[in-house]
Amino acid sequence: MNFTEKEKKGIDKVERMNRLFDRILMPAIGILIIMLLLSFIINRFNDKFAKGSSAAVNSTAQSAAEPQAFVLRRELMHSYSLHEKEFGAYGYKPVDGYAYDLSLCKTVDSEMSVFQFSDDALGELTIINYIPKEKKAAYDSLSLAVSSCNLINVTAKSGEEKHTVTFLSPDFSEYQAADEAEFNALMKLVEMDEITAMYDIFETDIFNLAKSCK
Repeated sequence: MNFTEKEKKGIDKVERMNRLFDRILMPAIGILIIMLLLSFIINRFNDKFAKGSSAAVNSTAQSAAEPQAFVLRRELMHSYSLHEKEFGAYGYKPVDGYAYDLSLCKTVDSEMSVFQFSDDALGELTIINYIPKEKKAAYDSLSLAVSSCNLINVTAKSGEEKHTVTFLSPDFSEYQAADEAEFNALMKLVEMDEITAMYDIFETDIFNLAKSCK
C-alpha cells in the first residue's frame, strides 16, 4: 500500500506515541495503581485499629464519667452479704415479690419509701415513692426510678391521670424525644425542683449508706 509523505509522517507519529505509551506511560500507570492499592490497604488497616483504640478510649471515658453514686450503689448491692447488718441499721430490709436477686426497702416516713434492687442480669434499680398525706401538690403520688445515669423515669399520678417521662441525664436537662407530650403534662403536675430534690435524696442515701458500710 502506497502512502503519501503526509500519511507516512502521521503513521510514524502514532507509532512513536504508542512506543512512548508502552515504555513509559503503562509502567507509570501500573505503579500508580499499586500505590493506590497500598494506600487503600494502609488506610483500612489504620481505620480498623484506630476504631478499636477509639472504642477502648470511649469505653474508659464512659466508665470514668459515671457519677460516683452509681458506682457506689453497684458496689454496695454486690457486697450486701458482707454488710447486711449495716443495711439493716440504716433501715433497709429484704422484701419479696420482685423479679430481682436482691430486693430491699426502707420506709423513710409515712409519705416516702425507698427501694433498692440488684440483679446480675437486670443491674441495679432505685425507686423512691412519695405519697403526700395531705394535698400539697397537683399530684397524688410521685415516683423516681433510677436505673442508670442515662435512664431515669419520673412518674406522677393524679386521680386517673398518669404521666411518665424518661430522662437521659441526672440533671434532667434531656429526655426521650417521644416523651415531649408527657413532659409537658408532667410539668403541669410537678415542679422540676421537686424532681431534682428526689434525685438528691437518692444520691445522699447512697453516700450515707456507703459511709456506714466502711
